[in-house]
Amino acid sequence: MNRNLIIGALIFAGLLVIGLGGFLVYTLATRSNANQLSAVEQINARKAIARDPFAGREQDAINIVRNYKVLKPEYIDGLMESKKSGKPLEVEFGLVTIDSLVEQQFLEKRFNMEFLTKGEWRALHLDTDLGSTKQNPESQYEVYLDYHDEAVVVAPVWIVDLETGEVVPRNDMASVFDRNSFNYDEIEENLKRPGYVVRAITSHKFDTGIDLGGVFLLYFLQLTSEQKHADDQIIGWTVIHEFQDEFSAYFQWKEMNETRVAKFRFNWATKSLEPKGLLAIDLMRIGENMDPVTPVDIYPKEYTNDLHIPRTERWIKGHGCRNKENHELCTAFVKVLEQQEFISAMAWLLTNGEPNATRRVEQCKTDRKCFWWPRKASAEHNPQDRDDLIEISYTYEMNKREQSVSFLVDSKTETVTPLDKLSQWAYWSVTPRT
Repeated sequence: MNRNLIIGALIFAGLLVIGLGGFLVYTLATRSNANQLSAVEQINARKAIARDPFAGREQDAINIVRNYKVLKPEYIDGLMESKKSGKPLEVEFGLVTIDSLVEQQFLEKRFNMEFLTKGEWRALHLDTDLGSTKQNPESQYEVYLDYHDEAVVVAPVWIVDLETGEVVPRNDMASVFDRNSFNYDEIEENLKRPGYVVRAITSHKFDTGIDLGGVFLLYFLQLTSEQKHADDQIIGWTVIHEFQDEFSAYFQWKEMNETRVAKFRFNWATKSLEPKGLLAIDLMRIGENMDPVTPVDIYPKEYTNDLHIPRTERWIKGHGCRNKENHELCTAFVKVLEQQEFISAMAWLLTNGEPNATRRVEQCKTDRKCFWWPRKASAEHNPQDRDDLIEISYTYEMNKREQSVSFLVDSKTETVTPLDKLSQWAYWSVTPRT
């Protein structure tokens, strides 16, 4: 009896071991198959993500822009002039690639920026919120052609669609390549905006009464009073249209042989100004921390500063600038007086940052120590003895020293050129290079 029980127990135990072993083998096999399927699915998913057909095609995007054909600039300019004047069009229709215009230095000449140094083409693959994958391919690139203005990079930027071959300018600097009769006037008007942007920024007024243009000039002139800053110089403003209403404005100067850049962001629609970075913030803080200053007036007392009035009528009756024989001289003089941001900066310069400078400046004018002096340019600046090349100076006294700023003005083309270091600083502190 005991023997039969023992045998039965052993048989049961053996069956139990065999059953557990089979279950274990089944479980391991099932789990292995599941792991294999999971790994295959992961590999396939990664392949699907990695195989974006438009990835890594920066050079293709660049080539599309370089080979993109636009109307010849001389044709579209001639066409629009013909429409305005009613005269026959004398320029033949023609197309040219963007790359050809780049090689002809079209951009540098159009923006009067021969000082630009052309850099390289580059492209950036745009990405959507969904990510660029095989299921969600993104065919668009941004294409840049970099130019260097001292320490600032400016660039025309295009949006390129590799799928359709479409090329669209993203900023004003790119749009100037692709003018036609439909967008011509809008583009030409947009190209004036850098000047408006600088005027808006330098006219920014602080609670202390001074504007930003005056802050720049006072700050840098105080720097140069120190011997170690004797060779410092203002480079000026470079304005870049980024996209839609957004502009970046860079103010550059050299301080102890080091180029410094203060960056500001400006919104065309809201006219809002935002300093970006420590240098821009520091310059804004100088204006905010100055003592209240009363502005002074350096316009000639015989002149009415109103740009809506015809030039000759801005002078009081009987003034020589109302006579035709003084046309070249007075045209040049008025051209300088119309540089309102420069005049404002010079006026702030005369205050020397002193809260009560008005009485001192008015006495300087009464004593004929602060005055304007327009005259035909000297032989040094006018070797051809032209009657329409005029030199305009403003002489003033500060800290018991006579100083002056001088400009050479071509009354025919109405171009203004500062002649000395102080004039250059005053002019470029409120005038865009672009």
